[in-house]
Amino acid sequence: MKKIILISSLLISMASFAGVKDLPDNVENNIRSAVSTYSGSERRENYNWYKDSYLEMVERLDKSGIPETDKQTIIKRLEAMYGGNYPKQLARVNDEINDYKGLVNRIREEQNAIQQKTQAENAKSKEEINSILSSSSIPKVDLDKIEQNAKAEYPNDYTLQKAYIKGAIKTYNDLKK
Repeated sequence: MKKIILISSLLISMASFAGVKDLPDNVENNIRSAVSTYSGSERRENYNWYKDSYLEMVERLDKSGIPETDKQTIIKRLEAMYGGNYPKQLARVNDEINDYKGLVNRIREEQNAIQQKTQAENAKSKEEINSILSSSSIPKVDLDKIEQNAKAEYPNDYTLQKAYIKGAIKTYNDLKK
């Protein structure tokens, strides 16, 4: 009976300690340094407050969906601004997350605008290629070869294909003279 009680109490204590999150060594040292001016229960309360603030900050970053490298960058930036004052870092972390997401959205919007512009230019160039090919006096066999070479050289860029075709037609006509 004593063994059962001893083993069960050991398991309960292990389970309770398993739920405790460990802090990185540098964070632990920063917190200890920050609360070193306090004494007694005030030191313990502030230690727990700083620790909980750090863990909450990391949890918010984890839930934000930000990639790990960018999370670490945000943590370093907050640490550079506020040192070991994790409650202030916690107060600022939502702003940092929103700034990051805003930056990502602006970059996406710019990329979408560039992509749409490129697609519009490509569509216009594709139409111009068809017009150039249909209005050329070069034999169909040679035109097809020029077009195939342009597609092979620049598979997805109709603007460059158009320039290639124009240059090839000009060279062809110059050589024919």
